Amino acid sequence: MRTIIIGDVHGCYDELIALLQKVRYRAKKDRLIMLGDLMDRGPYSYEVLQWAIRHKKKNPDTFFMIRGNHEQMLVEQSKALDTRMIWRVVGKTATLRSFAKHKDRMERYIPWILTNMPLYFKDEDYRCVHAAVEYEDLDQNSMELMVKDHSYSKKNLYAGKITIIGHTPLDEPTYYDGGGQSGIFLPYHEWNPLPSNGAICIDTGCVFGDKLTAMILKDSQYYLEYVDSDIEVENKAHRYVGLIKKFCSLPVIRRFCSGSNAR
Repeated sequence: MRTIIIGDVHGCYDELIALLQKVRYRAKKDRLIMLGDLMDRGPYSYEVLQWAIRHKKKNPDTFFMIRGNHEQMLVEQSKALDTRMIWRVVGKTATLRSFAKHKDRMERYIPWILTNMPLYFKDEDYRCVHAAVEYEDLDQNSMELMVKDHSYSKKNLYAGKITIIGHTPLDEPTYYDGGGQSGIFLPYHEWNPLPSNGAICIDTGCVFGDKLTAMILKDSQYYLEYVDSDIEVENKAHRYVGLIKKFCSLPVIRRFCSGSNAR
C-alpha cells in the first residue's frame, strides 16, 4: 500500500483534484493523509470540505486528516478581539464567502472536524502533525505547538522519529534533521530513503501562487510530486498580525484580547 500525504490546501480545490490525479491516487488501494488547513484564504473552502466529508464517508479506513490551525480557529470560535481580527486577516472572509454561495454555514461542521480531524496521525515508521513537534511521544506535545506554532520547526531542534508537517509555507519541501542548522531542500521526482529522524515540511504555499505538494511513501522510501497553483492570495499575516498584537497590547484594549498566535 502506498501512503500519499498532502500539504496545506487552503481552499484550492482544483489543485487538490489535479494533484490526486497526477499521483494516480486509488482510494481503495492507497492511504491518503491530509495535513490540515483545508479551509480559509482560497476561494473553494466549501468544495474542499464537502469533498473531504464525502471521501471520508466512503473510505473511513484509508483516508485521514490532521487538524490545522485554521480548523482550530473555527472550533474555538474565540470571542477574544485579537483572535477574531487575526482570523479575518488570515482568510476567514474567503471561507464565509465560499459557504454563503451554497447557503451554508461553516459552524455547522465543527462536530465533524472534532470527530474526523485529530491533532496527529501515527504510523510505525512515521508520524504527521500540522505545525511542529518537540517530543517524540506525541501526547507530550501541546496542542498549540502541534497545530499553531510557526517558529519551532525552523529552529531544527527535533531529532525524534520522522514527522511530516505542513503549516509553514516554504519555497520547496524541506528536511530538518534536528541539528539546529538550516533545513535542506528536497528534490521532486526522485525516490529516496525516508529519513528515520527529524521533520519534513511539505507546505509549499499553494494558495500563495506557488504549488501543492504530495509526498508518496512506499517501502521506506519517499517520492515528491506537485502541481502548480492557479490561485495567488496575498499573505497578509506578516503585514498585519504584528500590528494587531501591538494594538491589543495597549492597556485600554488588553482586557478584550487573548494573545492568540494562530496564523
